[in-house]
Amino acid sequence: MAIATGILVAGAIAAGSSAASSIYQAHKAGEAEQLQAKGTADALAYEKERDKYARETEANRYGALHSQTQPYRDTGVGSNTEMARLLGLPAPEDQATHWQHAATGPTSTGPAGGTTPTMGAMVMMQAPDGTTKNVPASEESHWTQRGAKRVS
Repeated sequence: MAIATGILVAGAIAAGSSAASSIYQAHKAGEAEQLQAKGTADALAYEKERDKYARETEANRYGALHSQTQPYRDTGVGSNTEMARLLGLPAPEDQATHWQHAATGPTSTGPAGGTTPTMGAMVMMQAPDGTTKNVPASEESHWTQRGAKRVS
């Protein structure tokens, strides 16, 4: 009987040990899962912060470059305008005026250098190379002198 009791006690200890081991293993697996989730969340937060920093830095660099090169762009626009005036051509449009022209129609330089829409009669002209373009009626003689023809 003592042997049977010893076997039963040993079996109970083994079963209890196995159950305790399973509980401990499940607890540690849960901790590992929590640590992995925390690590993933921390990495995502870091990437978001780094991305925001990169966007702000690039925007600052672009703004600085734009403001540093503005005097040179202004000089170029002024030189082009002066050359056009000397040649008797209409003043070239800057990029902002170009887009305004596309949206609202032709523009002209108003007082203080601003642009104001000029809504006048437009005529279709054909250049010697065959391209056509709508131009203000006031410029028709200018383009005719350069070989363009009015298209009805």
